[in-house]
Amino acid sequence: MRIVALIENTSATEQLKAEHGLSLYVENGGESFLIDTGASDKLIQNAKRMRIDLSAVKKILLSHNHSAHTGGIEPLVKLNPDVRIYARRDCNGEYYAKYGMLRIPVGGVSDLAEDYPDNFVFYNRFHEVAPGFFAMCNEIPDYTMYSEDGHFYKMAGSKLIKDDFHHEAFFVIFPDNKRDRGCVVISGCSHCGIVNVLKTVRKSFPDSPILSVIGGFHLMGSSTKKLCCSIEYVDKTVNEIKAIETGAIYTCHCTGLTGYGIMKSQLGDRIQYLQTGEELNF
Repeated sequence: MRIVALIENTSATEQLKAEHGLSLYVENGGESFLIDTGASDKLIQNAKRMRIDLSAVKKILLSHNHSAHTGGIEPLVKLNPDVRIYARRDCNGEYYAKYGMLRIPVGGVSDLAEDYPDNFVFYNRFHEVAPGFFAMCNEIPDYTMYSEDGHFYKMAGSKLIKDDFHHEAFFVIFPDNKRDRGCVVISGCSHCGIVNVLKTVRKSFPDSPILSVIGGFHLMGSSTKKLCCSIEYVDKTVNEIKAIETGAIYTCHCTGLTGYGIMKSQLGDRIQYLQTGEELNF
């Protein structure tokens, strides 16, 4: 199993572009996938530089309906017209970031699904995308572990209400579908809380070791050096993670550098930062 960070907020080399977004290229079981598409077509430019053929990707998995993860969909469909795009059914809605009186649309999956209806596959809560590759959602009702960032809203009828993140998914992959070896957990932003994600995985696959955890943990504020949450929330997240047996943790994107620094100081070598251009193999 091979995972390459095609786009992330930072880059391991000046030869590759970075942006506030996330896209991971995954090879497993003879198939290639994309998890999220970044905020623009920069992932396509990076893939060319890394000699990754995105026209061979058959399936794109969306972690949620935010533009930092969906912005590359249209250029990818133009590059690869037959690609299938998997998203939770609730992604087909209107989502916003709200700052005081300012309301900013985020996402755009519903418009894309109208323009490219043959490409989209919507599912409810659980979907086996390929042998040993599962799209899942949080099943742990511990709202104290949800992200403390309160800027996100969704449209319910004619009213704007707090986003409950029923459009958010994460992914559990068994390298080469060998269940006894264990699984890799990938979460785009973990708005529902990375602790809840890991507890859901333990509940769903109690006999499978978690080989690695990859993704953003949504601790970042308006810049990579600011937090969108309290220090107490970060500490609680770290303490909960310590109690869950996992392999190496590779965080990125919306964790931010300050959030990563706090986690690193407590988790040590167990956690690393994953940048654009870096590759993991399992």
